[in-house]
Order: sequence, then C-alpha cells, then structure tokens
Amino acid sequence: MRYLTVRKELISHRILSRLIHTSQCVRTIDPDVLEEKALDARARQLYDRHKSAILYSSVVESSKLNLGYVKSKILTQKLKAQQEKLTVDNVRVKPFSLALKYWDESKKDFDGKVISDANPNNTQWKTDLINEISNSKKKRQLMREMQDRQTQIGDEDEPKPFTNYWMNDYDIYDDSESDAHSQFGTPDPSVPVSKVPCYGCGSLLQCADSSLPGYLPSELFKGKSPAVLKTVHCQRCHFLKNYNTAINMNVSSDQYVEMISTIEDKFALAILMIDLLDFPCSLWPGIAAILGKKRPIFVVGNKVDLLPKDSPGHINHVKRCLEDCIANSGIASTNVKHMALISAQTGYGVEELITKLHNIWQYKGDVYLVGCTNVGKSTLFNALLRSDYCKVKASNIIQKATTSPWPGTTIRLLKFPILRPNDHRLYERTMRLISLSHKRAAENQLRADQARLGKVEHATLIGHIGQTFQKPEDEANDSFNMGKGAPPVLHLNEASDDYAKSKWCFDTPGVVHKESILSLLTTEELLLTLPKKMILPRTFVMKPGMSLFLAGVGRVDYLNGADFIRITVYASPKLPILIVKTDEAETVYSEMLGTELLAVPVGDAERLDKWPGLSASDIFTFRGEGTEVSACDVLLSSAGWVGLIIPENEEAEFKIWTPEARGIFVRRPSLIPYGGNLRGGRIRGTLAYRTRLPFVKPTG
Repeated sequence: MRYLTVRKELISHRILSRLIHTSQCVRTIDPDVLEEKALDARARQLYDRHKSAILYSSVVESSKLNLGYVKSKILTQKLKAQQEKLTVDNVRVKPFSLALKYWDESKKDFDGKVISDANPNNTQWKTDLINEISNSKKKRQLMREMQDRQTQIGDEDEPKPFTNYWMNDYDIYDDSESDAHSQFGTPDPSVPVSKVPCYGCGSLLQCADSSLPGYLPSELFKGKSPAVLKTVHCQRCHFLKNYNTAINMNVSSDQYVEMISTIEDKFALAILMIDLLDFPCSLWPGIAAILGKKRPIFVVGNKVDLLPKDSPGHINHVKRCLEDCIANSGIASTNVKHMALISAQTGYGVEELITKLHNIWQYKGDVYLVGCTNVGKSTLFNALLRSDYCKVKASNIIQKATTSPWPGTTIRLLKFPILRPNDHRLYERTMRLISLSHKRAAENQLRADQARLGKVEHATLIGHIGQTFQKPEDEANDSFNMGKGAPPVLHLNEASDDYAKSKWCFDTPGVVHKESILSLLTTEELLLTLPKKMILPRTFVMKPGMSLFLAGVGRVDYLNGADFIRITVYASPKLPILIVKTDEAETVYSEMLGTELLAVPVGDAERLDKWPGLSASDIFTFRGEGTEVSACDVLLSSAGWVGLIIPENEEAEFKIWTPEARGIFVRRPSLIPYGGNLRGGRIRGTLAYRTRLPFVKPTG
C-alpha cells in the first residue's frame, strides 16, 4: 500500500515538472505577445475609465506593434487555451510529498515492483526532517541576530559593510573582463535601480550606467541585500573620499561659464562635443563667446551609432545638419578646423579623429574636451587615454579618474599627457593602420552580410582603437595588477622630466543646458529616457483633434490640416506612446501620470508633486513635402524628437508641450528625413504601423 502511494506521488511530481516547464515557456513569450499587456490594478482602472478617449497605447497593444494584428490574435488565442489547460492541470496535481526524497527508483524493476528488501517501517526520513527543521530555525535566528547587530550601529560610527572582501572599498577586484569604457567594473543595464540611497550623496544606488549618479559596478551591486547596500558609498563618493578624486560631474551654469572662460587667454584647442540625439539642446548657448573668436575648434558629433540608417548616405546628411547647427550658434567657420562624427562608445571614427589631431593640431598646445552633460566627453576621454594620443608611460599608470586642480571650484579635472607626434611615430602609426585596413575591410563585409539577415547589432557602426607604441609588460610590474602587493598608482609626477614640458588633454565637467529636461529627471527616469541602442523609428497616423504623448515628457497636438498625417517618433523604446483625443488630453495626463502607461516620471506622490507638468509652445504651422519625406523635426528637448510627414503643399498646425516648455525646437531639414519609410504595414484596428529594422539593408 505504501508503494502505491509513493508511486502515485512520483507520477504526480513528474506531471507537475512538465507543467512547470510549459508555464515557463509561456511566460518567456507572454510579455511580447499578449494582446493586452497585464497592467497593475491602478493603471488598468484608469485605462478602463478613459478608454473612450484613448485611441492608442503602445503599452496595452505592444503585441500588435511587434507581431501585427493577425499573428497577435492567433497567438493570443493559443496562449489563452494553454493557460486555461495549465490552470486545470495544476488543480488536479497533488502536492509532492517529502517522503519521495527517500524513494530509490533503482530498487524496482521495469514494471515498478520493488526488488530490494527495503524496510517499509524505516523512520530515518522523519529524523532527517526534524533535524532539517531545527537547522532552519537556527539559521533564521542567526540572520535575525546579524540584522539586529547591524541596526545597533551608532550614529557616531561610520557603518561598515559586512560582505566578504568587499573589494577593500573597490581596489582589489579583478576587472580584466570589465567594459573598457566603464569607470571600474561592468555596468548591467538589465538590473533595476535600487531603492537604497548612497549615504555619501543620496543618489539611488544602481549598476546600469556608470555615467549616472549612484553607480556601483555590477560585480558589487548584484546579489547584495538592502542592508548591505546601506553601508556603502557609490563609486563617485568613494573616489572623492579616499583619493580626493572626482569622477566627472555636472556643474551649475555660472560655474561652467567661469571655468571655461579661464582658457580664453590660453593657446589651446577646444574639442566641442555635441550629442547627435539632442542638438541643439546639447550645444551650450553662447559657446562661441565663451571660447573666444580666435579659438581653434574641432566639432565632434557623438552617438552616431544610435541614429537610424534611413538611406545609404545618411552620414553625410547628418554632418550637413550638424554644420547648419554650428553656423547658427555663432561659431565662425574659420575657427572650425575639423568636423567629425564618432561613437565614443563603439570606437567608430575615433582613430580618424586622432589622425586629424596629429596632422592638424600636432603638438601646439593643450586640448580641452568641452560640452554639455551626457554628450560623451568622459567616454571619449577614456578612449583617447588608451590610444596613440596619450603618452605610453602615462597610459600605463593613469587610471580612468585622476586629479588635477581646476581654478574656481573644488571639482577636479581629468587629464593625461599628449604623445608628441613626430615623423617617426606618425609613420609607425600609419603602417599599423594600413596593416589592419584589410582585416577591417573583411570584417565590415562580414558584418554587412550579417546585417542583410536583419541583425541590428551587425548594422551598428563600430570601430577599433589600438595602440601603436604599447609594449607588453611583465605582470609583476603592471600598475593595474589588482592582485596581492603594492596598490595601483593613481597619479603621476607631473614635475618629472617625462611630463614637465608635456601638452595635456583635459576633460572638463559637464553642464546641463537650460533647455534640457535632464536636470528634472531622477536616475531611474534617466535610464528610461536615454537610449542605449540604435533608435527604432515608430510611425503613427494622426488626424486633427488627436494628441500624442511621448511618455510623460512630451506631447504633440495636431490641431488643423490634412485629413491625416504620419508622425515618426525617435526616442528610447522604453518611453511609451499614448494617443488620445485632444479635448480630453489634460484629464488623461493628470490622472495617468506616474503609471506605466506614461512611465516617466516614475515614483510616489512626493515625486509627482515635484514634477512641473507640461507647458505648451506657440502654434506651429508646417508645409508638407510629400508622403515619403519628413517636412521637419520637432524636438521634445532631451527626450527625443518627432518627424512630421505631411502631404505635399498642404499645411498643418501643431502645438508642442514639454516640461516647462523646455527644448522645443524645429529642425529643417529633418535629421532622418526618410525614417518614416522604415515602417512596416499598418496594423489593422490601430493608429500604429509595424516596426521594422532601423536601417536600410546593405546591397551587394
């Protein structure tokens, strides 16, 4: 009788395992394919209340956007049937008995008959179970005692982390496989922001982005309990406290003008960096007056790898748009010695930029990286630090954060000595680049072949940054050796003969443009707003009397004009789209703010009380140029922009909304004029077009 009972439980256990596997398979595809995404109770209630006013929601109808109407409907029906069957089967399955832990399947024949002389009255399992329960109680008691000791730490004593070998406060972990562009350690964008503030600066701790406040390397962040996180500094506070070193931070407008003005009388080159996803909001107003009339300038447009490729010659068109922006800023064309489009993150165009610096600026004076926050100055600085632009000896000992006094503020300035580009070195560098050119050409051809298969990662612009004069060193003498022994050297002796007469490359602090909304966002909101991959254009149909919300940070009202137009949104895919009737837009926005239907801003009532809301611009009137090209771009500050596709020679009126009406600009011509052609077919029953690849497939 006992055998039959155990046998039934074992069979039930096997059935349950199969059902769990089935449910896991369903859950892996559920978020992308369900017809209506599962909303929390409050969002669902608000959506149902305003359903008559809501014309489209990318959150609710995400499956139609990804799959199309027909596939989404078929797959939804199949999933619902599977879920109903899974629910019924789960009810029928009995709980798995602990006694099965002691059942030995090897002691029965093919028919399931017991062939051993196992004692059915064996009660050892009861003894083991009692011991296991007792040990669990002891473990729970020990954990409670540890937590009590942690909470009893006095306010006068600085709390200490109780993790094992917690990097000795960062300095001894192995970062050999970490991201070369990160500030020590590897970021992991998939890990959400914690609710624990850094007790040094108050920023919420996170490991998603090293350029944002509160950053901890993922090696130290993941798996740590809130109790542990409460005892540690963020990375920036750590360096400030232990080494009097500042990882680049933002400064106020007044401080920025004062600091940059100190180089006005210096004979130095300014590398003016601009975020291609956010100009003119990433171009400081009056920068021409700050740098001076005779200042040689290199204009560098960063993040070109994130722009969709709407045509084979899109790079040249983007450069022309950047040239127009620079001309309108008041910078004399005679001061601009070179203009480049790069990706400091992937390395695209950086080697070419170094070549131009060697050939044009040579070794005439210092070099300053200037620009607003989030344009990528620090990323480019770190790339140049590990390239032929930095002296070899300095590259081996300078880490990614070093110290140097900066006049007028306590903020420290990052810098490294520039390598003198004499004829012999330039020749060796040229030979290295030529020797690698064939390999790079073959690699680019392979990536083009893979991109034709529809793989976005292979269509992304990338480059390789090497060092011509770097010589391998013995590991024992490696300054970056994080093993046992002497700590790494964090600074160099500027008074030594090697560096006394050097020219230096400086990374200046960033400043937030007055038209940018970045200063209004929290760390969690910045992670949602700033794109990290090539932007996927999202195209929608709009008719007069409709309003489009880009999360809670932007709004476009179509007031009057053609019977319908197309609008293409260029923004982070994490920012949802909500289209409503204009008459009810204010009500919908005020009630849905803070829910996942608008995503940003995110937080509790206290956070929403600090949110300034949206303010409107004047009415804009645009004339269309056809159904295949955007008439213009309308910038929604740093959140992104929309391309307006209006029928030829027809006029359309719009009202634009952003927080405090910041950063509303019209850009002609459009930066991505043919981005609307990257759309798929119209999805039946919605205002949306299917999303396709964000690039034109290579030919050949």
